[in-house]
Amino acid sequence: MAKGSRRIKLSKNMRPFVSRVVTDGKIQKAFGEQIGTPVGSCVAGKVSKGMSGAEIHKIARDCAKPYKGKKLSF
Repeated sequence: MAKGSRRIKLSKNMRPFVSRVVTDGKIQKAFGEQIGTPVGSCVAGKVSKGMSGAEIHKIARDCAKPYKGKKLSF
């Protein structure tokens, strides 16, 4: 069974509240293995010290493009 934890989130009115979230369920693990790890390694390989936030954002967006709309198999 998936283990839950609690996180502080913001409501649509920007008021903080405590919510339960699943952190190690089937879907979260599948996302990490099939999308998170390859995209993260792509970004890590292209980012260097001294880059601006906009440059890093562009790199992350470009690395994630091939995975957009990917169906997870779990």
